[in-house]
Amino acid sequence: MANILLIPLILLALCSGPIFRILMEQKIDELSFFISVLSVFLILTTNFFLQLRKATEKNTQIFSDLKDTKESISKIKNSISELQKRLDALPESDQVASELRILRGLMKQVTAKVVETKTHNNEVSPETVFDTTEASQTTAKNTRPREPFLDYDDSQILTFLDKAVREDRVQLYVQPTVSLPQRIPVFYECFSRITDDDKNVIRPEQYLPVSDTAGLTAALDNLLLFRCIQLVRHTRREQPNIIFFCNISNKTLTDVEFFTDFIDFMASNTNLASSLVFEFSQQTIEDNTFEIQTNLKRLAGLGFRLAVDQLKNLDFDLSNLSGRGFKFLKIDAHLLHELAKDDDAQINMNSLKGAMDRQAMDLIVEKIETEEMLLELLDLKIDFGQGYLFGEPKPIKK
Repeated sequence: MANILLIPLILLALCSGPIFRILMEQKIDELSFFISVLSVFLILTTNFFLQLRKATEKNTQIFSDLKDTKESISKIKNSISELQKRLDALPESDQVASELRILRGLMKQVTAKVVETKTHNNEVSPETVFDTTEASQTTAKNTRPREPFLDYDDSQILTFLDKAVREDRVQLYVQPTVSLPQRIPVFYECFSRITDDDKNVIRPEQYLPVSDTAGLTAALDNLLLFRCIQLVRHTRREQPNIIFFCNISNKTLTDVEFFTDFIDFMASNTNLASSLVFEFSQQTIEDNTFEIQTNLKRLAGLGFRLAVDQLKNLDFDLSNLSGRGFKFLKIDAHLLHELAKDDDAQINMNSLKGAMDRQAMDLIVEKIETEEMLLELLDLKIDFGQGYLFGEPKPIKK
């Protein structure tokens, strides 16, 4: 009921009793006043319920509007979240430029080496041909399956190496490192593989001698390293806690042109430091060449953790290694057995692990092939293991 009509209606209601009595030709008495009061009460009650209904309808509309607004906000948030994921999936412009610069450099390096090799020597020197018969016999002794050796001569393998780089056919394989004794994967090490035209894997034992002779090994090492970084950057979006180990060879560290570009690239990707460990041989870290030691410091300075593999002995200062950014030692299972299990053991595992714990370093035992070997090693209370017993290298699904 409109407020503009309420007052006249109340006045009319107050007069209704007397008017009613007058119209009935009766004198005004208490009944007339009762009628007036009752009429006013009815008018006020009707107005109250009308106002209540109006307020209820308004609140209902507000609630409906709020619900629609909430749904709209939720849709906007989902759209923003999806857009953010797509933006995150796109590399930044400087990263794209850096990646393209590195890839161009690698392809140029490989092309020059292949052309040089084919020009001066139509076939790789016979002395460098890898003895696949002996290698096959060695493989047969292992308890775990390996990729078969393919029947290609060195000139064909050189062609496949060239195609691998030109056509992006250097495949990345990963092998798990597990916690012991639970055997739960905690790290993954990256390896490279190349394929023939039918996508059959060519084993490193076949192509590495050819790449060494052709001078391609550094380029392949560099390409593996670069692919590993790309893998880590893409994988950590879905699995932010995953950690990859990627080897950096002596040749890569001394490749001034490539490593300068690589350091610049890593400087713009320091967010990968928690997901990536760079691995170096003991021979490399003990090389006092200025370029090698400088590049090791530059990587550690960016916050990346380092690891030592291909250990020949344990004769080094753990405190010095830790201070240089090395947080992992990787040792061959057979070597560790020789050093720690014989009657004349050269190291005490409890002392070694205690010293490593004080430096926040971890020991990884690699090339564990059989259950018998694992049982022997578990007596040494090792924490991490790697080898075909826990999983062979498998290709990354793109």
